[in-house]
Amino acid sequence: MRFHHLYSAFRFLTAAALVPLLLLPAALSSGAAESRRPDRSKRLRFERPLPEFKLKDLEGRTWRLSDLKGKVTLINVWATWCVPCRVELPYIQRLHKSLENVPGLQVLTLNLDEDPRLVPGYMQAGGYTFPVIRSFDLAEKIHSISEVPQNWLIDPRGRRSVQSLNGHGEVWLRRVQAVMERVLAEP
Repeated sequence: MRFHHLYSAFRFLTAAALVPLLLLPAALSSGAAESRRPDRSKRLRFERPLPEFKLKDLEGRTWRLSDLKGKVTLINVWATWCVPCRVELPYIQRLHKSLENVPGLQVLTLNLDEDPRLVPGYMQAGGYTFPVIRSFDLAEKIHSISEVPQNWLIDPRGRRSVQSLNGHGEVWLRRVQAVMERVLAEP
């Protein structure tokens, strides 16, 4: 008799666990439809101003906070040893390329590697051309670094988004670019 109760409980738990998986396609398709509609509750909030900084990227360009003002900037924090970064960086590159000729939108990355010699070869091997500033200190000032990768939007006033924009893939790529365009168009 005990076995029958255990078996019934197991079947119930298994079915209960499967219900969310069976409903997932419907939830995703309704989410896709909703993402086309503007939802003010899902708008990014920008609160924390970035600190003043003056740092050179790998190409020798000097970046300052003033270079970000008036633009929407995706800041990506990454490292060569980070496995999730290896998955995400090709999409960061694609976003960078798609925004190269879009006024007011840009990508800037912050690398956390301790050994500066690792980064140029990594960039070349991956075919990456996005700007890279090596600065753990700036990354830490933007947001406490507990994990990488991290993605933050900086609004035209130089404030960091409260919510992060972590992810990768085609849907993420389209969503991030759409959010950047929407933030730039906001008064």
